Amino acid sequence: MITTLIIFSILTVIVIGFVLVYNRHSRVIKKIEFAGEYRNKFVEFANKYFKTYDRWSRSGDFDGELYVWLTMNVSKIQSYVGSFGEMTYKPAFQNYMINNYQIIINTIPKFREGQVENFDVGAVDDCLLRYIGHLEEYSKDTRKNLRNPIVWFREGFKEIMSIPIFILSWFGIISNRTVSSIKNSLIYKVISGLIALVTLVSGIVTIIVGYDQTREFIKKIIGL
Repeated sequence: MITTLIIFSILTVIVIGFVLVYNRHSRVIKKIEFAGEYRNKFVEFANKYFKTYDRWSRSGDFDGELYVWLTMNVSKIQSYVGSFGEMTYKPAFQNYMINNYQIIINTIPKFREGQVENFDVGAVDDCLLRYIGHLEEYSKDTRKNLRNPIVWFREGFKEIMSIPIFILSWFGIISNRTVSSIKNSLIYKVISGLIALVTLVSGIVTIIVGYDQTREFIKKIIGL
């Protein structure tokens, strides 16, 4: 009975971990697809605009449909790119600098206003390329994790360990930001990883050797 319970518990943790790892990989792939789609539409929109651009009127072929799509999704892509989409910006003909300037969300309206420059377009394209490149590298790790049962167990065990933290959050004792900070901290990852490893090894040993023999062995180790 004990052995069956241990096997069931290990399998449950592994299944939970696999679902978490799979969902994480799926989110990365969806972000890559969305960022790629946004870049393609932005490049198409900018190319149309500058193909007929007139320097005197400071205007070009304005694709209203693409502009609406880019504007409706600009907050989403800007939040995704994070620091990849920020820079220290010096406005044209000005003597001041803007720190933490959000490139994409500030560039899109410039097309309508007739204030967009080649530099703005290049900056948007560069930050999107950097972000997509980062995601593609990260997706290699998430793809490897899909084939690693040890990672499944570790992630599942870490999620189960997080239940008390989530309970505190549900009751309003700690904030969601604190929960995220704790779960992403190096100390928490190391501790949960070590406990998961010890739990897995002890569970496997118990299955192989037997519960009574394992209990006697532990007693000898701790001197009982």
